[in-house]
Amino acid sequence: MAKMKHKLDIAILTAGRVDLFRKCVEAVLTQCQNDYKIYVHNNGHPSAEYEEVYKLLPPDSVIIRSNQMSGFSDGANKVINRGSSPLVLFITDDVFIHDGAIETLLKRMEDNSIGICGYKLLFPADSEDKTRPAGKVQHVGMASNIRGDMIHPMIGWSAENPKCCVSREVLAVTGASFMVRRNVFSQVRGFDQIYGKGYYEDMDLCFKIRSVGKRVFVDVDAQATHGVGQTFSKQSEPIPFQQNQQIFKLRWMGSMPWSEWEMW
Repeated sequence: MAKMKHKLDIAILTAGRVDLFRKCVEAVLTQCQNDYKIYVHNNGHPSAEYEEVYKLLPPDSVIIRSNQMSGFSDGANKVINRGSSPLVLFITDDVFIHDGAIETLLKRMEDNSIGICGYKLLFPADSEDKTRPAGKVQHVGMASNIRGDMIHPMIGWSAENPKCCVSREVLAVTGASFMVRRNVFSQVRGFDQIYGKGYYEDMDLCFKIRSVGKRVFVDVDAQATHGVGQTFSKQSEPIPFQQNQQIFKLRWMGSMPWSEWEMW
């Protein structure tokens, strides 16, 4: 019997927060279809609690168990590269996709000019952190400011604000979750591990995708809630934010737009 060709691989990266992972998986399963296949990379935190959540997954799911935490870029590359479907939905375990998000992204990716597509991401509705206002916009794409810094220009805005309700081409999307063409991800060699534990590797990926002639897009009709950084909150080593920012700027400053909100 011929092996069924899946139209979508769903690649989930988890790193020690089994409570988040369960919620992430439950959200994915409400939208799973027979021609989707799930891959999970447990990045350094195997446990009996995780094994219980794995039982919720379809029987053909692939689980990658690692006893050592390798950082975001390495973990993401490993789980994305395990599959073979032409499209990959990558999700970190602190992202909980809303109803209809997968099909919305699949529809958008019918436009072959788009290499990678992100969502409208919202802060959790129960957030008590004033810097992460409950239910407000966390991400609708990234832009650059006059200093060449990458920014989330509408962070904290109402999700119903008209400017947050326009699907558009952007400079970059967050690595928390996105849909990408496998051949494009392979062409640009995925996430660059020079960024180590995390930060700026997602922007670097998007700039590489733009450099090979594909567009970076956000579809605001695909929505998800993002816990923002909770996936790697248990890391013992600090993430070198300023070092990674410098690496990114040195690599891409020549192609960085100088307008305040490029493409907005």
